[in-house]
Amino acid sequence: MNRSNRVERVLASLLGALALAAGAAAVLLHRFGVDRPVLDPVALDWARRHLLPVRIGLIALGLLAVLLGLWWAWRAVRPERHPDQRLDDVVVTAKALASAVRADAEGLPGVDGARVAVVGTPALRLRLTLRHGTDLTGVWLELDDRVLSRARAALGVDVLPTAVRLDLDKRPRQRVR
Repeated sequence: MNRSNRVERVLASLLGALALAAGAAAVLLHRFGVDRPVLDPVALDWARRHLLPVRIGLIALGLLAVLLGLWWAWRAVRPERHPDQRLDDVVVTAKALASAVRADAEGLPGVDGARVAVVGTPALRLRLTLRHGTDLTGVWLELDDRVLSRARAALGVDVLPTAVRLDLDKRPRQRVR
């Protein structure tokens, strides 16, 4: 239900594993007394003899890293999609569906406010603010029985994945006189 960060996590994990492996290899080589330079002298001699192709390759590798970084950054900050739902010949906008579910949720006893977002194909992200002292079990049952069942019926689906976050209002302050 949350915005997927799978690609970011996988890339960060791969980069971290690569850096960890390189560091562990350097520590192990140093620990066991291998006294060699990091870059092999044979490879350095070859690179000096083929300087132009090596430079072109390194520039291409750098540009690829920049493009990958830009793509990664764009993917992380791009706006989340709120898709409209198509029901036979009618298109229900995500905003209309969210407004209807919000109005139903705000009508529940003990609910002070609701925020709804339509994500996925279709799925809901619902955030309810409850008054102090509200019966949590009652709100939960009413939410499923009244609000979500109406949304499922309106969309014509049997299953409507919903992430629900409940926020509790603070107890009203009592002034001592």
